[in-house]
Amino acid sequence: MLAVQRGFACKEVQTFTLRKADLKKPIGECLESPNFAVPNSGGLKWSIDVYPTGETDECKGYISVFINVNKPVKSKCRCTVNGSSIEGSFAYEFSYSDPPLNFGWEKFASHKSLYSFFHMNKLTFTCIIELNIATPRDVLVPHGFQFYRHVPPDFEFVIGSEQVPAHKNFLLLISPVLKAMLSDDTAESKPSKIHITEFTLEAVKCAIDFCYGRELGDLSIKTAVSVLRFCDQYFMAAVAEELGKLSLFDLTIDSFCEIARYAHECHKKDLLDECCYFFKGHHGDIKAKPEFVDLPPILVVDVLKKAFDLKTEFDVLDHAHRNGISFVVDYLEESLVEAISLDNFCPAVRYAWKCSRDSLKNACAQFLINNREEVTDSKDFLDLSADVVRSILKVAHEMKRKIV
Repeated sequence: MLAVQRGFACKEVQTFTLRKADLKKPIGECLESPNFAVPNSGGLKWSIDVYPTGETDECKGYISVFINVNKPVKSKCRCTVNGSSIEGSFAYEFSYSDPPLNFGWEKFASHKSLYSFFHMNKLTFTCIIELNIATPRDVLVPHGFQFYRHVPPDFEFVIGSEQVPAHKNFLLLISPVLKAMLSDDTAESKPSKIHITEFTLEAVKCAIDFCYGRELGDLSIKTAVSVLRFCDQYFMAAVAEELGKLSLFDLTIDSFCEIARYAHECHKKDLLDECCYFFKGHHGDIKAKPEFVDLPPILVVDVLKKAFDLKTEFDVLDHAHRNGISFVVDYLEESLVEAISLDNFCPAVRYAWKCSRDSLKNACAQFLINNREEVTDSKDFLDLSADVVRSILKVAHEMKRKIV
């Protein structure tokens, strides 16, 4: 663990210490700092990685220093060796489109240049980082309509036996869907209420409260996502955009499943890409959550492909099998058993025999029985290992005898 002392003032300032003995560590060995939480940032954290003898062989004889963050942010950083003129600086925008979320110096300083600055076999560095943090969105909930509280509401969202009051003219401004429903040439035909059956009272009330700038209180991620869905359904685009900026929607291990499901079902590509990147770094903890197995398998397949750069469904099958994601294995195998063809026969055989999947072995053997000439005449079949060919022929032979 990298020895770190807390900095001073309001800036993000940290110092870290290297010992002279650290300069004898193997190339590529990393000293990691703790994660530093940035106050009022919606969950932003940063950390320092130091390679005392260089990150790679190309950096031999130098120390490498990198800054890590856990989410996109614009930054400026300056790192100095205390008591010397040695320093490095950068301005960099961390983004999900350019992973990993770290940046720094492969050759920050040579060992030769540092030796004279060690004091009692220790060398201290100071790292000053400026992060472009907007004012927390939680305190920027729109408050404009509070000036019209004296106007009595003339519209209701009805959920069961409960009502959520609102002002019709206000709704016309924020929702094209409601505008189309509520606008008409005759006042008599304009409805004064809408019955809501697909959302809970809590979700509808929270959505309208947010539009009016009222305090939302503590929301569960499930309710918060339901509020987003309500806004999407009624095309309250500006409202959904502002709501999505709240720190409540920061990706965490606990919030991942709800947010990923929402991104998938509501076609939020950018948000889903963020989920895939987050999953790559936290897949072990996320897979352990009970709600993970309740996600749509097609969503998890997409996440696995993007997170681990898996090209084919056989790559996904192999990954899911090795990592114990059984519901994805079952989902893909079921569709594969029903759709074996000359194009996917050999990849299916390789996977089935590699991972000992008996039901798929039988399906492949049955396909071989039905299409023996075409299969055995293909180059892909000839490229299968001798052991696999012998095994599938044996399974097919036994199946034919059982049929007889």
